[in-house]
Amino acid sequence: MQDHDTYAKRMACRQLAMEQNQKLFDQANALSRSAFDLLERTDFDSQMFDQYLRLRRKAEALFREAIDHLGVLNTHFPAPVSRVATKQTKVARLEQEVA
Repeated sequence: MQDHDTYAKRMACRQLAMEQNQKLFDQANALSRSAFDLLERTDFDSQMFDQYLRLRRKAEALFREAIDHLGVLNTHFPAPVSRVATKQTKVARLEQEVA
């Protein structure tokens, strides 16, 4: 029973971390969209170009952070393996042993 509780806690931690990771990606996407929206303005000038570059750098930094975060998350909280996939793997191993 304790093993199930530990598994449930790990999956709850993974879910929370995945939600935080999604927020990072959403923020990065919003910054990126804001930057590209600047390019569509009719009054676009050198100051707006500087602002565009700042927004793009922030967006890229957030994308990198989100990707790094996802890597750490998958290392410490690997995705659960479904029982069907586990069963199929066991069957495949048995078939290989028999062959």
